[in-house]
Amino acid sequence: MKFAYLSAEDAQRLSADLRSVESGLIRSLSFDTAPILEAHQMYSRRTACLSGYVFGHPSLGDGREVMTSQLMYMDTEAGIARTVNRWYRLGHPAGTGKA
Repeated sequence: MKFAYLSAEDAQRLSADLRSVESGLIRSLSFDTAPILEAHQMYSRRTACLSGYVFGHPSLGDGREVMTSQLMYMDTEAGIARTVNRWYRLGHPAGTGKA
């Protein structure tokens, strides 16, 4: 199974916009054609992530049960997944009886 939250092109465009904002170049972005969102509110909603037992994480202890940040890409045949924060190598899926 393959899953991609964003295309590489969309991710690159998002990254460029965020870099502009972080650099104080917000005026260089074009908002003239951006839609207006009236009566806006911020909500939290469910998003794809992974859970499991992590090994070799740079700041979490081995064997710790974790829930990852938002899942951005996963290829189970290649055994890899990319979350917002980092790449993961995929071990055995839950329910296979393998540790």
